[in-house]
Amino acid sequence: MIKFHILCDNYSKRRGFLAEHGLSVWIETDDGNILFDTGQTDVFSWNAETSGVDLSKVNALVISHGHYDHTGGVPYFCRLNTLAPIYMHPKAFNERFYMSDGKTQNRSIGVPWSRDVWKKLSGRINSTVKTKQINSVAVVSPMIPRGVAFEDVPHYFFVRNENDEISRDLFIDEQILVLKGNKGIYIFVGCSHVGVVNCLRYAQKLFPGEKIAGLIGGMHMESVPDIRIELTIQSFLNYRVETIIPLHCTGMIAICEMKRFLKERCHIFSVGDEIVFER
Repeated sequence: MIKFHILCDNYSKRRGFLAEHGLSVWIETDDGNILFDTGQTDVFSWNAETSGVDLSKVNALVISHGHYDHTGGVPYFCRLNTLAPIYMHPKAFNERFYMSDGKTQNRSIGVPWSRDVWKKLSGRINSTVKTKQINSVAVVSPMIPRGVAFEDVPHYFFVRNENDEISRDLFIDEQILVLKGNKGIYIFVGCSHVGVVNCLRYAQKLFPGEKIAGLIGGMHMESVPDIRIELTIQSFLNYRVETIIPLHCTGMIAICEMKRFLKERCHIFSVGDEIVFER
């Protein structure tokens, strides 16, 4: 069984659910439940309760990368679930900024927890510096290699390193969650800052010969050139991705183009929707 609920997304179409700029997905498998990201506030927990999802039954929390709109809900989650390990890359804790001109720190966009909260949670954090098996069907993997010529990391993201130096953020901490099902692999992405096609290529290297049965999550194409959207869609066709579910930061134009060209392969979902991949 592989099914999931969207607990946090930028949009909501269902009565009684809340939306915010962020992402959180509850995933059920035959070998346990996984929460993928937590949005930026406790909105995900409200929507979980509305959906009938019991967050105390999460067996593992996976954080895709160290931005506020994916990590802000972690302290709320830990009040509801006191046991589940948190899978994060250690560099996810580095201070991050949005700097439109490369000089002025317009705003902080990193992990919003206080140092005291971090200390309290440190015993639950499982550092992912390499691929780790979460359960019998799921792996989390950081250090996504780059190689797709048309995918570039946005120029306005910066990070402060351990030496107190500020530089372009190359998202060393970004990681994907991959589930192995009977029909192929299912890839969950948070924002795909390193490029969604790079994520696809990497997942196939982790599971050589497997079909890509599903691609779910944020693809960060809200302000990219039209040609990048076209090349991305062509890559989805080349990789024969069976189901694409664009969420969060993918961008409305990109989503519409995906639906136009990919037709029934692309599904438009939002907060409160439940999707069953395998029963």
